[in-house]
Amino acid sequence: MAIEFEFRDEWYRVDTPQEVVELKKYLRAHAREGEGTSSDLYLSVPARGKWTGDRFSLLMEKIGYFEKKFLAALLSVAHPVDANTVVRLLSLPGGQKRMWRKSRKADGLLYLAGIQSGVVRHVRALGLEPFDLYQVHISWKDDRRTRYFTLDAGFRVAAEGQGWPPKFIREALRT
Repeated sequence: MAIEFEFRDEWYRVDTPQEVVELKKYLRAHAREGEGTSSDLYLSVPARGKWTGDRFSLLMEKIGYFEKKFLAALLSVAHPVDANTVVRLLSLPGGQKRMWRKSRKADGLLYLAGIQSGVVRHVRALGLEPFDLYQVHISWKDDRRTRYFTLDAGFRVAAEGQGWPPKFIREALRT
């Protein structure tokens, strides 16, 4: 069972109590040194967990373009990102609706659910669970539900170690 904890307004997730202790020591030491901003600290957390370079590469070989674009959208921010923003990042320039292959009337969030389903299928084929890749948090405000995605820190470190995402996907997100 995963353990989540907050340190200086950032949330971290680890698998064991020992990892909590180690990661808190690491974060406190770097906070005292005053190295960079909190986002720099977040990116410099040592790679732990289930994401190795090999597992990352296997996942990238198996998933399609829109699944890669989805993960690149989550990598593009160091904080939780809401589902509507992810849909906007996945959209094509000029408001084109070609990303919906079968139905032009499809809802963006429904399309996103299909992308997530594909990613989850491949993550499970690697022997992992979806929460090993990203977490979904739901917020309710004025009877309106908003989903927020948070990418796993170990996956983020593995992606950066592989120099991912490639340039053509980064450019596609700037649409």
